[in-house]
Amino acid sequence: IRIVAPAALVSFIAYVFIGSDFTTAMPGLSPAAATPWLIAPYLLIIALAVAGINVAIVLSAGIAATFALGLAGGHDALTLCGYMGAGIDSMGNLIIITLMAAGLLGVIKSAGGIDYLLQRLTARISGARGAQACVAALVGIVNLCTANNTVAIITTGAISRDIAHTYGITPRKTASLLDTASCIVQALIPYGAQTLLATALAGISPAAPWPYMVYPWALAVSVGISVAWVRKKREK
Repeated sequence: IRIVAPAALVSFIAYVFIGSDFTTAMPGLSPAAATPWLIAPYLLIIALAVAGINVAIVLSAGIAATFALGLAGGHDALTLCGYMGAGIDSMGNLIIITLMAAGLLGVIKSAGGIDYLLQRLTARISGARGAQACVAALVGIVNLCTANNTVAIITTGAISRDIAHTYGITPRKTASLLDTASCIVQALIPYGAQTLLATALAGISPAAPWPYMVYPWALAVSVGISVAWVRKKREK
């Protein structure tokens, strides 16, 4: 939370100013039609995730809460199941891209690309700060090659754990670096599955959202400060 909260605050302020220039409402949505309590499932998922509950339970609770809100809003169970089916069907393109990325990773691994990358990045580690920077760079570069942050984390997880153990980095900080650095890259690359899906739905170029991607850049700066600050603090 100490890493992401400053980036989230900077992004919030930036989007307040950016959003003030837009006066056109979304098609088919008037302010009167907005229903604030529909964000309850999102808030529930965030609260359960912060509490450290297993991800399967968190997502199941979100689905159950959304289903309950749908029933309370007058929808019947069959219609809600249809909505869930449509949501699963809309993920078809994302699944195909993910499978292609996994195949690409297999080719890279088979050609020795990942091993070469690991050797080059870990050869000159000196101290805790360099080790943390190496972990972030490892998962970021692998994510850049595979366009899949989950695959990148799994691929670099073992070597990152070894680096953390050697240089005294806590497992929690290592996991945070793996997660945060991979998500920064995943958000910024125009060929990421999430970006391709979102821009396809919006009917825009995958590069079009770049001017508005404040949070990934702010998060990158926050991660860099975190790595440098921990080293100075430890030395003191």
